[in-house]
Amino acid sequence: MSFSIIILAAGKGSRMNSKIPKVFHKVGNLPMIFHVLNVSASLKPKMISMVVSNELESHKKIIKDRYNNVKFATQTKQLGTADAVKCALSEKSFKSSDISIILYGDTPLISHISLKKSLEKFKKINSDLCILSMTPPNTDHSYGRLITKKDCVEKIIEKSELKNNQQADNLCNTGIMLIKTKYLIEKLKKIKNENKKKEFFLTDIVEILNNEGYKVSHLEFPYYEFLGVNNKSDLALVENQFQKIVRKKFLRQGVTLIDPNSVFFSSDTKIGKDVVIHPNVHFGVNVQIGDDVEIKSFCHLENTIIKNQASIGPFARLRDKTKIEKEVKVGNFVEIKKSNLKSNVKVSHLSYIGDADIGKNTNIGAGMITCNYDGFRKNKTFIGENCFIGSNTSLIAPIKISQNSIIGASTVIDKNIPKGTTVYRKSELIKKSNKK
Repeated sequence: MSFSIIILAAGKGSRMNSKIPKVFHKVGNLPMIFHVLNVSASLKPKMISMVVSNELESHKKIIKDRYNNVKFATQTKQLGTADAVKCALSEKSFKSSDISIILYGDTPLISHISLKKSLEKFKKINSDLCILSMTPPNTDHSYGRLITKKDCVEKIIEKSELKNNQQADNLCNTGIMLIKTKYLIEKLKKIKNENKKKEFFLTDIVEILNNEGYKVSHLEFPYYEFLGVNNKSDLALVENQFQKIVRKKFLRQGVTLIDPNSVFFSSDTKIGKDVVIHPNVHFGVNVQIGDDVEIKSFCHLENTIIKNQASIGPFARLRDKTKIEKEVKVGNFVEIKKSNLKSNVKVSHLSYIGDADIGKNTNIGAGMITCNYDGFRKNKTFIGENCFIGSNTSLIAPIKISQNSIIGASTVIDKNIPKGTTVYRKSELIKKSNKK
């Protein structure tokens, strides 16, 4: 049976108090909508239809650049979830799918595993509609309740419509459902807006199908997968839960987290085997860590590749397309930007390296600075293999220091240095070695 996915993302998100559209606020340094789209794409549906508001029109290209198979439908007026689904169904090709899965753009923690299980169960029991449900840890929430009889769902009541005697049951609607597309198309026409909000609630389709003798089931999953975001407080809660999930994943993979709760991961962080991560480390976007690496406390990493057996930190910052090869040591208070450090390079402390290539077995002394910016452009620094760069040196780029050279402490280098050369102070040549 073929299936397609509808993602509802037309909410204005006014409670976020932000110029950024709600679904573009980030969890694990990735917009919420990308989390949902990643899970959707992983299921390999026939089609993905995303319902957006006018406010998201300018963001369509951002989504299209990353997910070229997504179709868009615009809900011009906020008339409720049922109306939003109607907008998606205006896409003719959507109607050829046997099953429709309805997701929400502000629930970024929904997992591939849960949706896959739901789809398999839906097909196995030949349900007409299946509601994904959960039981929150408390009753202080805004989720609608599921009114059930045995394994069947009789109806869903929004919190605003609840009566006192209906609040005891805490089995809740997640908003996510699987439904046979032909019934979705037929029954949407019967949904009315006779409620306090004067909106067309998609949840009303449950009672409609029940009254007509269709099979309405539900499947319960962990509540945290369905945490929705309506404000910044919700966003912080979801971020916290996301970090818990990722930390557990890495611990299962054999990563040593000395203080897990103090380490922040991004959604795309990749870590190899036998890695040790000390407290208070921040992984920004696009960080890849090899095997047997040690990341010491208070390091901030982003857009960086670190190969096997490297040691980083404490208090190091690596960013902007930095590549650290195997057995490199980057020590405390070192910043590296857009640079390549070959194997066994040592930058032990208090240095800035920007726009540089450093050859293997080179030692960088404390306080060395690559002066890469001339006020107009960034310039490159090249340091060859087996060099020794003394403390408090300044390398004024563009510049090349060839292999086997020694630069004495407190020297300012503003011209290229031949291989095997020893230099001290103001580029004063004192010795030319015989090294090749």
